[in-house]
Amino acid sequence: EGTASGVVQLVTSRPAGSGGLACSALALLSASYIKVRLESSTFQLAHGGGPSIPFTVLARSTGPQIGQGQEFDFSALNLLNLFSGPGGSLPLYIRTAPTPGLRAGTYTGTVNLRWYFSICTLGLGPVCAYSQSPGFVRPGLLTPINWGTGIPVTVNVVLRLENDCAISAPPLDFGSAPLAGAFGPVVQQITVRCSAGAAYTVGIDDGQHFSAGWRRMRDDLAPTQFLRYALYKGAASSERWGSVGAERRSSAGAELNPGVHTGATAQGFTYRALIDPTQATPPPGVYRDTLRVDIRF
Repeated sequence: EGTASGVVQLVTSRPAGSGGLACSALALLSASYIKVRLESSTFQLAHGGGPSIPFTVLARSTGPQIGQGQEFDFSALNLLNLFSGPGGSLPLYIRTAPTPGLRAGTYTGTVNLRWYFSICTLGLGPVCAYSQSPGFVRPGLLTPINWGTGIPVTVNVVLRLENDCAISAPPLDFGSAPLAGAFGPVVQQITVRCSAGAAYTVGIDDGQHFSAGWRRMRDDLAPTQFLRYALYKGAASSERWGSVGAERRSSAGAELNPGVHTGATAQGFTYRALIDPTQATPPPGVYRDTLRVDIRF
């Protein structure tokens, strides 16, 4: 049978969610009439503080958009493909607008709809039991269709936004030198831009060849040869930058824009890289390592 009810939609950018009309049985060889009217909507997904996210309602994934007070008639569409949403429901689609400065959290809005329908749910052709909205009169030879008063439905639209970050970590190149003690320190910066309002910490792991307290680069052609090196917080500090506990760096202590969490402003974390000058110089070669930068909220 055809039923109308309020449901929850989980939304990303343009998903399908139940529009409030579901049908558990269909007779495909009889004419069916289905129409929706968008009575009103917030057209905004709101969160407790910060900007909200504008959205539009679409009848199909490619449109058209249904504005306030507008209707869309589904009657001419293939009935079998029409009820393809959750639980055999007729889906509507939500398109969100790109919005800067968003905080992580749950954003909610509402869409008030009115469904009109007459669907054959039992029988075949002219002999049919119809599920109909109030006041619906099917068209006859001399009488036009009467859509009646329809069934009002409130659909709750929900978007869950998680914290996310963009990280820029340029390659670290010590250059060339004849002796381990001849390499100079390299000072560089990692930049991070995270969701608005999200304080975080930044860690750097120990690489692929860590041993005895040292990160190590390995020779590409001689896998038993290594060159020890270290990373320190800031340009002049002797405090190790690692991935656990106090070795991590707080977003409040960034050298560039410390504590600024707007979602649009990048924060910069300076580090000093140093090859251990006390180690024995290994054979000539190209020595490499790979480090992973991670963010924790």
